[in-house]
Amino acid sequence: MEAPITADISVEAYDRICRDVRNQPKWRLDSDQDCDYYDGMQLSADVNQKLKEAGIPPQDSNLIKPNLNAVLGLEARSRTDYKVTSDDEQQAEIAEALSAKIKEIETESRADRAMSDAYSSMMRAGLGWVEVSREFDPLKYPYRVREVHRNDIFWDWTAREPDLSDARYLRRDKWVDRDQATSMFPEQTDLIQASWNNWRTLDVYDGSDSNMARAYEVEQAWGQSQEEYLNRSSGMVRLSELWYRHHEQAPVLMLPIGTAIEYNEQNPLHEQAIAQGLVQVQKALLPRVRVSIWLGPHKLMDVPTPLPHGNFPYVPFWCFRKDRSRTPYGLIRDMRGPQDQIIDLDILLYEVLNSKRVEIDNDALDLSQNTYQEVANNISSPRSMTILNSQRRNANGFRVTTDNALAAQVFQLVQERKRRIEEVSGIYRAMLGANTEASSGVAISNLVEQGSTVLAEPNDNFRYARRLVGQQLLAFAKADMIGKPMQVSVKQGSVQKVIYLNHEVMTPQGPVVQNDLATAQIKVVLEDIPSTPSFRAQQLQAFSQMVQAAPPPYQAVLYPAMLELSDVPNRHELADQLRKVGNVPGTLTPEQQAQQDKISKMQQQLQMQMIQLNMSKEQAEVAKLQAEVEKLKADIEARQQELAIKAEQVHTDATIKAENITIQQEKQALDERTAAANMASQNVQFQNRVSS
Repeated sequence: MEAPITADISVEAYDRICRDVRNQPKWRLDSDQDCDYYDGMQLSADVNQKLKEAGIPPQDSNLIKPNLNAVLGLEARSRTDYKVTSDDEQQAEIAEALSAKIKEIETESRADRAMSDAYSSMMRAGLGWVEVSREFDPLKYPYRVREVHRNDIFWDWTAREPDLSDARYLRRDKWVDRDQATSMFPEQTDLIQASWNNWRTLDVYDGSDSNMARAYEVEQAWGQSQEEYLNRSSGMVRLSELWYRHHEQAPVLMLPIGTAIEYNEQNPLHEQAIAQGLVQVQKALLPRVRVSIWLGPHKLMDVPTPLPHGNFPYVPFWCFRKDRSRTPYGLIRDMRGPQDQIIDLDILLYEVLNSKRVEIDNDALDLSQNTYQEVANNISSPRSMTILNSQRRNANGFRVTTDNALAAQVFQLVQERKRRIEEVSGIYRAMLGANTEASSGVAISNLVEQGSTVLAEPNDNFRYARRLVGQQLLAFAKADMIGKPMQVSVKQGSVQKVIYLNHEVMTPQGPVVQNDLATAQIKVVLEDIPSTPSFRAQQLQAFSQMVQAAPPPYQAVLYPAMLELSDVPNRHELADQLRKVGNVPGTLTPEQQAQQDKISKMQQQLQMQMIQLNMSKEQAEVAKLQAEVEKLKADIEARQQELAIKAEQVHTDATIKAENITIQQEKQALDERTAAANMASQNVQFQNRVSS
């Protein structure tokens, strides 16, 4: 059994990963061929040359591309935005502010374009990849979302989770200029130059650098050729970015609600919870993610992951996967058979329509002017010429006939194969905007809905992967915003609402942080309503009919909303002006907005007073309980004095023993009440600390 992957991966472990990658199923060639079919390259160069020699024009009956384009257009038409939600109503403002922030990130990082490209790749080839990371260029937007080609990424084939959360490793290969590689890793310049020059300009055994001698020996023992990672003709090197997981023993805190969090010794709340016995500490085997960069067998760097989430920065977009081999494939795989048959039938139809049957006597031709082979080659041409023998015995000894009886049957087969492409892909003609046998709008809508149902599984996989991208973007945004006071403007209809995050407020008990992102429990979901221009156009049409049928008072309310669904420039400003003209409730003037802000501040102050009042009530209850304990102590002391006096008067052992038992019982009750009072006081103090 091979040893598990550990921190700071070794060359031997990396070599095992490379062997594992080479032994994986060879699915990439089939996926490349699927994409060739989409690009119209169904026939090889040899077949096209044979068709040219036979006088048949190049075949371009590519029915796969328009069918796939209909599916890609369906994704663009039904695209939805991200939305941040929270199960706690007290964190609703945080979720609302982060929803606005993640929409900004989605727009500025061009995440929609990257995920659309990945959707195209998953439908054509079966798999697409999206990279979610920070931007290294400080002059660009700080977050980057890019589509990555499927042939650049290799992953652990034993992983079963669709998000690869159980994968041991993921490797991405990228070719870069040699000068760029030395600029990225200046401390490894000598190693890169020595490997590039095939170690001819360096004496590794001169004793000056033992690491270079070790690197030379590792490369000599490496089982792969240098051409796999060095391209000397173009001056480029292949860098392999390896993300891998290893497991470490770490303490976790078991919360009373049944969940667990990782223990952080820098967090004083964790220390206080342990000291008061509110949580239990257990050891667990936790996964850690690291990243290393390799040039062939040479490790250029190996560091812990700088990402705020615990997953790889590459999100897979799956279409379908085979049950036995788990190799991915797309919609084109089942369409290739009918497409090949259509091309073959097109060639056959062309041959049938141009076929000529020649019946000739052996003395009918003038063999000095043309041969039998020349007549056979030129007879189908509209400008063919045949010289006959004037001395032939039979004047009708040269006969040319045409038989197109098979043409109708071949044409019928072509039409049947075209329908079969629709059947195997689930993409009906109604989705392509073509004429169908359905005569009513309801029937056409049912065909479109049926096609959407057939594509439910890949579309569901796409929504799952899209949500994973949103979760990673939210993790970046949250990590960069923690501990920094900021304000986010959120538009609610015609009103701009300002939400303050990480806002510190002074209270009699000390500073309190409102809308603290560090303790926010939030998640990313997808909006149910698409936000595309085509969907807005449909809503605009429905709203226009609604406005026309509505009474005049209702039109004043509906018309601004209808205007916001259009593509008119400055539509939001125009809608706000219409609301003011129509005196629509909900439209605030600057004076009303100032009054609204004043009310919001008063509500915040009232909320803080309620918190202080609750804390005062709890402290009063603790003080009352402590007073009762003190009174009980005084009663017991008085009772003990009475018993001492009585013990001097009563000399019987039985009476003294009974009185002592009573005293012990009263002492035990006192201890229990005292412990309860102390625990209640500690809980109040801990709750005050957590709320602050």
